[in-house]
Parts: sequence; C-alpha cells; structure tokens
Amino acid sequence: MKRLIRLLGWLIVILALFELATDWPDSPNPPIEHTFEEPIVFPFEITRRYSEIDIAKPHYMHQFVFHYVNEETTQELRYIVHRVVDEPDDIEDISSYGDQYVLADGTSAFYDEAESTSQGLWWINKNGFTARIIYYIDGNSVELDNETRLPVQQLINLANQTL
Repeated sequence: MKRLIRLLGWLIVILALFELATDWPDSPNPPIEHTFEEPIVFPFEITRRYSEIDIAKPHYMHQFVFHYVNEETTQELRYIVHRVVDEPDDIEDISSYGDQYVLADGTSAFYDEAESTSQGLWWINKNGFTARIIYYIDGNSVELDNETRLPVQQLINLANQTL
C-alpha cells in the first residue's frame, strides 16, 4: 500500500514538472485595437458623425463603421473596414463588385452600384482589411439619379484620404 502511495506521489510530481516545462500556447485573444485614417474632406457638409465597433464575435471578425451624415439633406457616407481574424490567406475577392479603378497608392478599388439606392467603392487596405465607402440618402431609401448620385471620382477621393 505504501508503495502504491509513493508511486502515485512520484507520478504527481512528474506530471507537475512536465506541466511546468511544457510551453503551451496562450489562448488566442486577438487585439481589437486598430488605427484607421478617416476621410476629412467630404462632398457634402457633415452635421453629425459617429462610429460603431462590432465586437459581437471578437475572435472571428473585427468590423469598424464610421458614419458621416448631413441631417438636413439626409445624405450619408459610411466608411466600413472589416477583417476576418486569423485567416489572412482567405482575403475576400472584391473584384466582383464592379468596375475597377486605381487609388493613389496603386491599390485596386471596385465601384459598386448594384442597388439603385446606393453607391460603393471597395478595396483591400494596407493592413489587410476590406474597406468600403458607401453613399446613400435617407437611410438607403431614396433612389439615386443623375442629380443625387456622386461622381465615382468623389468616392475615389474619399478612399485616397484613408491610405
């Protein structure tokens, strides 16, 4: 009986030493702190500005949404940056969004006007985030026409400010 207890004691000591000597990886806890350049010159007057951070799934996706609003005209721009965490090799294919343009740093950007109520420009920024600027009026409920639609160059100018 003493032998069994002594054997169990040594086994516990060996397991404790093994645990101390083993370098187990820390549980993944990705940083949620990022720095982004925001546009500062807009195609309309900004009367309200606010931002959102989506932390519902901090170990899966980081998403940041910056809103720029003119409350009188109900025009709004959203600058959205997001990235799937721990999957840098699986970068989203944004080329299907539409016509290709080139930003000031040579980055390809794609213009999207799939819906008649919004316009968007998509690109992958230097930190691997998918970035997009979306323009719409009155909560995305007003159909854009020649007078209310922004020229694509204005969206490109906004994107260039974030590089």
